[in-house]
Amino acid sequence: MMSDNTINKKILQDAKASGKERPWRAKKMKNLTLSKSMHRLGMHKKANRVWWCGQELEFEVDGETGEKRLKQAHFCRERLCPMCQWRRSLKIICQVGKVMDRAQEDYKDLVPIFLTLTVRNCKGDNLGGELDAMFKGWHLLFRRRKLKRFAKGWFRALEVTYNEDADTYHPHLHAIVMVDKSYFSGSDYMKTEEWVQMWGESLRADYRPVCYLRKIRSGKGKRKAVAEVAKYTLKDASIFGGEEAKVDKLVSVLGSALKGRRLYAFGGLLKDLAKQMCLEGLEEGDFIHGDEQVRFDLAELIEKYSWSFGLSNYLLSEVRVPLKEIIDSGLVE
Repeated sequence: MMSDNTINKKILQDAKASGKERPWRAKKMKNLTLSKSMHRLGMHKKANRVWWCGQELEFEVDGETGEKRLKQAHFCRERLCPMCQWRRSLKIICQVGKVMDRAQEDYKDLVPIFLTLTVRNCKGDNLGGELDAMFKGWHLLFRRRKLKRFAKGWFRALEVTYNEDADTYHPHLHAIVMVDKSYFSGSDYMKTEEWVQMWGESLRADYRPVCYLRKIRSGKGKRKAVAEVAKYTLKDASIFGGEEAKVDKLVSVLGSALKGRRLYAFGGLLKDLAKQMCLEGLEEGDFIHGDEQVRFDLAELIEKYSWSFGLSNYLLSEVRVPLKEIIDSGLVE
């Protein structure tokens, strides 16, 4: 067991197998920026919940490698919280990957394509209306007879970026669509121009929206596509940096526009498979265990880290031996 003096000086270091550090400190710093903004905007209850998000992190530590796996933490689950966006993204990447693997195992004639559908940039006052049109347009698009012939299932996610120079918002949908193999060589194949036309009609837009699509290759290509479609709804670096007035405006606009919306969704065959696999809701449930956060069969130590507001970092506050280790040692029954 470490001495109190040693514990108080140890800063959290939690790296992936690749050696890249997980962004606990960076996410917590932006999390506190959000909380302060919410207080200034009069959302005190939410602000307090965000403030204590990820305050303490408890890890299992592998005895051989020293690698950490998150065992316990409290997350606020607020839509704009950078910490929760990151944890939610890890969960969604894991779930979408599992569903796609199952789909390609059970349905050999289906292949995935990556699809991005956009609308033109808008001002903050119009963001909510643009999101309404996008989600309605999405459902109209996939109800079209032609798409129903070859598009058997999908996963879609919303992303909103902010253009500070123009003070505009750019909402767009990323999606993975499972299509018949025959789509690429048959009469149903749609060039980009036809996607643009159908998307514009579904939006009821008086302009030509931008669409982008590509075939997803197996292996690294599939993992990259899953990570891209399941990434954060908001880029926290562009929201929680700069002057307080700018942060407050973005928090107010985005918080209002995103309230009550389904930011991620399965549809068709992929929705059915997710239900069969008993996967919990994409935006709720477990934010602790993701693809890179699988529990160890046997952890040698449990380490708890607490956020230090004075040092603006996570410091080791407790080290203990897991109960199973103590029981197996014969010291207790």
